[in-house]
Amino acid sequence: MNDSALKSFCTWARTELIKGVEAQMVRYGITEPAPAPVGSETVNCLPLSPAEIEQRDELLRMQAEVGHEALRDRAAYTWFNRIVAIRFMDACGWLPSRMRMLSRADGSHGSEAVENALDVEITTADTDRIAELKMAGLDEPLWRYLFVAQCEELADCLPGVFERVGGAMELLLPQGLMMADSVVGKLNAVLTDEDWREGVTVLGWMYQYYNADVKDEFFKSKRKAAAADIAPATQLFTPEWIVRYMVENSLGRLWMLNNPGSSLRERMEYYIEPDAEHEDFIRISSPEEITLCDPACGSGHILVYAFELLFHMYEERGYREREIPELILTKNLAGMEIDSRAAQIAELALAMCAREHDRRFFRRGVRADVTVLSSIPLGEDELPGNKKLAEELSHLGEIGSLLNPSEDEIDELKAAAASCSDDLFAATAKTKLESAAAICEKLSRRFTCTVANPPYMGSSSFNPFMSKWIKKNYPDVKSDLFSSFVVRMFKFAKDHGECGVMSPFVWMFIGSYEKLRNEIINDRTLTSLIQLEYSGFAGATVPICTYTFHNSFIKGYKGGYVRLSDFVGAAAQAPKALEAIQNPDCGWFYRRDADTFKQIPGTPIAYWASDGLLSAFSLGHSVGDYSDYTGSQNKTGDNNLYLRLFWEVGARSVGRKGSWATYSKGGDFRRWFGNLHWLVSIKKDAIEFYQSNPTSNLLASKYWFSEGVCYTMLTSGKPSFRLLPPTGGFDMAGPCICGLGSSENWTLGFLNCSIAADALSMLNPTLNMQARDIKALPMLISAEYKPAINSLVDSNVSISKNDWDSFETSWDFKRNPLV
Repeated sequence: MNDSALKSFCTWARTELIKGVEAQMVRYGITEPAPAPVGSETVNCLPLSPAEIEQRDELLRMQAEVGHEALRDRAAYTWFNRIVAIRFMDACGWLPSRMRMLSRADGSHGSEAVENALDVEITTADTDRIAELKMAGLDEPLWRYLFVAQCEELADCLPGVFERVGGAMELLLPQGLMMADSVVGKLNAVLTDEDWREGVTVLGWMYQYYNADVKDEFFKSKRKAAAADIAPATQLFTPEWIVRYMVENSLGRLWMLNNPGSSLRERMEYYIEPDAEHEDFIRISSPEEITLCDPACGSGHILVYAFELLFHMYEERGYREREIPELILTKNLAGMEIDSRAAQIAELALAMCAREHDRRFFRRGVRADVTVLSSIPLGEDELPGNKKLAEELSHLGEIGSLLNPSEDEIDELKAAAASCSDDLFAATAKTKLESAAAICEKLSRRFTCTVANPPYMGSSSFNPFMSKWIKKNYPDVKSDLFSSFVVRMFKFAKDHGECGVMSPFVWMFIGSYEKLRNEIINDRTLTSLIQLEYSGFAGATVPICTYTFHNSFIKGYKGGYVRLSDFVGAAAQAPKALEAIQNPDCGWFYRRDADTFKQIPGTPIAYWASDGLLSAFSLGHSVGDYSDYTGSQNKTGDNNLYLRLFWEVGARSVGRKGSWATYSKGGDFRRWFGNLHWLVSIKKDAIEFYQSNPTSNLLASKYWFSEGVCYTMLTSGKPSFRLLPPTGGFDMAGPCICGLGSSENWTLGFLNCSIAADALSMLNPTLNMQARDIKALPMLISAEYKPAINSLVDSNVSISKNDWDSFETSWDFKRNPLV
């Protein structure tokens, strides 16, 4: 399968289908405003049949309810989903009609159903109508008729994908879809039968690629996320190997702990052997007792692999093949999703998994437990006793499975529904309340396993409701959606349940997630973790990790950790992770009791730290112990006005008595001395501006003209520390550790050594070096070696200063050394 070609096709198909739907909307007068009212028999000089009148009226109602663009986009993705689903079943030979609808018998472009129309058996089709169109040679209308009839027939067995909307969507089926240069033609050119038969993961990739342009547009706009933005902006298809790792070390782990001799172990390449000495788990006697939930299931990739493992569990226990799929879908798996289109794909994927093992599955009326968490607009009068819950349900399409309703709230919804009278208005309210109660019951369930690749979205993108609600309900992890989902998983999983997560790895290190780390370390048990290389996941612009945890604390448990930071690129991650799991002595596999992380300030998940380095945090004093710097920094709020390069200002204007001072703003990698290009205004009016402007910040007076150790905050390489002379100030890009006194040289030397670099990578491996992490580094000062260290540091500073001053970009440049 050519991924780039598939992505190009999906983004093109979305645009093409939207154009085709829009053309149909114009044709039938479904515009704003509509050229003809409801019930019109003719629109744009086009006479309508009674069925078309009814369909048009329904579409006008939907347009009034959701808006023109939303209806258009919904119709476009509805037809895309149905085309993809039918083409998948084409390739597998699973259509009830036993005739290919979107390809020929040999897999080439065309329609076997059109070519053999008189032999097609579709329960919802009129054979006389088929014969009439076939005899007239009207291939396009014949294909449209057969395709719609096939969709209608499939609605009985796959209602999530082929939902009936009173037949209304039929009017919006674009013209010319079977032409060689149209959507179906190009789909057949991009994916062969062999590609479809590789597995249902192709459905997930198509869902992600279909939304790619929408996602890019949202992030370019930098707007706050409206309800419609959240799903496409946060959708991210989970790589196959990470899915396998998470499911094998949660669901597979639970099975293996209960069945140590199971042959399932042979199928699980990414399974990390547990710490046998310190184990605890939920006891199960049958696979029917296992429940697994993905609370942000997207297109169902995790659920699909869980289906595969569960199938082998049932098979191992002697269940008959054809009875297993129904048991898995009704007893074991549950998915939740705010995007109805993604939920359709997930339900389709699971149905295809079931059909593979049960040829009569489509006739059994079994549906996967995939719940769409759409907003349920409730007025204050419909749930008068609980304004908070009514508001949450009205925004359910935004917060999704983060909502954690109580039993009392569910009872309240049921009571409110039961109290509704029989009049028309009350019947609508009753329907909404019953739906809300049913969804809240699903949200209140607990599972033996919970696995997710939750949505990633920083709080800066939250809309006002989301921002306020997350702060109130997830105050300790309010900076991102992914961390809120991790906390929610604590409640979804049963006590002693098994959980798997893929997320940005910032939670492992930075200060804003310290409470989350402490909760996982103190109240849960990290059973395994794989930390990808910084650019090791091509699907996201953030560094990724994936990990599993036991939803209770197990004292002394040594989890298995894999560090892939030395292996650059997405292609290297899976093979190197697999190598580490198969060979723990490889050098990048570690065993560590998470309790040891408490020795390090901020409790970072520094599993690769040596025992000696860990003990240094206990034995030594931190850099902060020798400094009085509390993190103050200057911010002008208008650099164009208040910053100058030093050659733009006269020498007499610089200094304590002048109007300008030197200014540390970071810069390139440089140790010991240098990167002093800038001057900052210290005029009275500038100081007043820094104090009064809301986007500015004034460096505390005690740190102006203070000597210290400065560095570049944003760095993609090794950290570098320099002496900052007492000639000015510094800002957030070039922070300075001040007030070091007689420990200044020792500190500068220590911070530029490899030990400090290793320790700093534990505290914060991101691109931003924070002052709190620098200050937390452990430092052991030896009176015996201090004179020698002072001499070496003085020498290094002198050499670096002479080098810096040899260029015209230095304030103290005298002449070129070659002259």
